[in-house]
Amino acid sequence: MPAYSWPNDPVEIIRYFEIRHQNPDAGALLLFAVWAVDSLHYLTDLDCAHDFSASPIGDHRPDVVEVAHVRWATGTSISALDLCAAGLGRALCAHIGPRELDIGDFDPATPSKRIVRLRGLLPLDARLWVDTLYADPRYKQIVAARHSLTHARLTRHFAVPRQRLRLQVENDALDVPTLIDYARDVGTRHVSTLLAIVPRDSRLLADATLLPTRQSLTLRPRGRTFSR
Repeated sequence: MPAYSWPNDPVEIIRYFEIRHQNPDAGALLLFAVWAVDSLHYLTDLDCAHDFSASPIGDHRPDVVEVAHVRWATGTSISALDLCAAGLGRALCAHIGPRELDIGDFDPATPSKRIVRLRGLLPLDARLWVDTLYADPRYKQIVAARHSLTHARLTRHFAVPRQRLRLQVENDALDVPTLIDYARDVGTRHVSTLLAIVPRDSRLLADATLLPTRQSLTLRPRGRTFSR
């Protein structure tokens, strides 16, 4: 399939967001979220094009390739959403310091004083975006799969003759292409939704001559880490 065609130019939206809140780091974080989604669409094409019945590339076993692809997919999908949360934290919650916020810092099911305070700093549309994400059953599956791949072990199902690897995620045995599709769709849907919300801010500055250039948005990696 072709590269993802965003409904609206994400770079233009992020440029306005960055200057409106006078926070270049927030803009860079949102841009990295966009690139993460783009990479999920690339991964889908890569996985579809890979011939798992042929001789493996560089002697890598097919199951190793499949686990690598699903780690890439689930980790990148969650990273895209964490980057969105980090951008909101920088721009709207006055978050400073070397460690970024992540989506867990806005979890509606964890009523700590810190989370309640951070959620209270978000505009209503942004809080609803977070709550919709947490209510998404596909997001919950991607979180469960990523957690098992990263912090535990994921039950794998093999078949003879060989079929695509199936991984046990909660109550479902999902093959790798399905998990990649779920991860891509979750990242795409929720990042796109957030970018659709951003222009609603009535504080949008009209003077586009003050906006940073496209290049300025791409030169800000700082090596910061997330809070979790």
